[in-house]
Amino acid sequence: MLATQMLLGVTSKETKTDNCHPTNFQFRTTTGLSRTELYMNYMHSVADSLHHSFFQDGYAFLGPVFREGELTAMRDEEARFRPVPRRKLVDEPNALTIFRSQVCGWSSTVRNFALTGLHLDAVEKLIGPDIALYFNQFVTKLPDGDAGRGEFPWHQDLGYRAIEPMLQTVTVWVALDDVDEVNGCVWVMPGSHKHGLLSHRTRSADSWHLEVPVNGSGIPAKLRAGEAIAFTGLTLHRSLHNRSLAARRGFFIAYVPADSYYPSSRTFVVDGADSWMVRGAQSLNATVPEVG
Repeated sequence: MLATQMLLGVTSKETKTDNCHPTNFQFRTTTGLSRTELYMNYMHSVADSLHHSFFQDGYAFLGPVFREGELTAMRDEEARFRPVPRRKLVDEPNALTIFRSQVCGWSSTVRNFALTGLHLDAVEKLIGPDIALYFNQFVTKLPDGDAGRGEFPWHQDLGYRAIEPMLQTVTVWVALDDVDEVNGCVWVMPGSHKHGLLSHRTRSADSWHLEVPVNGSGIPAKLRAGEAIAFTGLTLHRSLHNRSLAARRGFFIAYVPADSYYPSSRTFVVDGADSWMVRGAQSLNATVPEVG
């Protein structure tokens, strides 16, 4: 089932409910309800739909997530970071997908969006008021023709490093260009999060990419520039190569509840050098659960 695509009353081309929004004067005058009552009813319906899509299907379309000027600013930052590999994550030889990770600390534009963006109200509805950010990354697919070198295989984000509680991790993938099957949009596998953390393997000896064997093609997350999709850290997803003539630019941010921890190191996510408190706070009495 296609997830409902809405965020705070903004719906995409797949879901036509704008006539029911409380700012619609004709709708307000025919229902007899006050604007406040309509708004509260509308927000409950949005939250219920978002929550159901995310936890039932493993993903939810959020619709537009940028304020005026933010899309252009984020595109400018992608262009600034693209030529310069940073830290340990370097480009693979002849890579046609470029990753620029953990850039919040190096860009106030990126940091402001990741910490204050419109998408965060949806994130709060999914994981609660105490939110931490632990990963952010520009992902740019260069034109690939039919060579297939820009393909990124099926994987779960938590396959790279597990976090507890697993089902409360949220990745928000934001399109900086219109994305579809031609230029390498993200594909998601509905319901795959319900199988828990799967065994991943390295794609090849010279690659850091992990993969999971999957039967089925999944669903393409076709987005307009400035729209986003959210999915769990256990949701299988992939992207194919870019067969267009232009780069396909995206940005994603990963969020968790503030008390989340890494079971491998038994440390809190918020203690990481690249982690940020986004909303609320971590409990001062929080402890990592004992194993067993």
